[in-house]
Amino acid sequence: MATATASRTFPVDLATMWSLWTDPGHLGRWFRPSVDEYGATLASVDLREGGEVRFEMIRATGEVHAVSGRIVGLEPPHRLSYTWRWDGEDNESVVELAFTETDGGTNVEITHTRLLDQADAERHAAGWNGMLGSLVRDSAA
Repeated sequence: MATATASRTFPVDLATMWSLWTDPGHLGRWFRPSVDEYGATLASVDLREGGEVRFEMIRATGEVHAVSGRIVGLEPPHRLSYTWRWDGEDNESVVELAFTETDGGTNVEITHTRLLDQADAERHAAGWNGMLGSLVRDSAA
């Protein structure tokens, strides 16, 4: 098993950052690896321990990349963890998000564990870094 990580600091307060990651309306605007290659994401979040999450990221070509899971850790507004399984695949991994206040902003740290191998971890790290870039573009709009 392998792990992917990504992090970035944003010039927004902790409460806003928490909302950007937990409110389906916000997630739909930015939660995708590239705002140039994907349209709006269909997102649902049942924000409670055991609650379901689902993200349907739709490429400009119409191809859908969908993932679902369950919330396994919840400490608003500092931590959120959920399982992650791509539709049609068997492997279930875990995404852990940590939000830390900094001078003038909030740092987001993503740790994605239980990935199949190093190549899978590298793909997911690239995807998470792309998502953080999409969030930058959305919050700047």
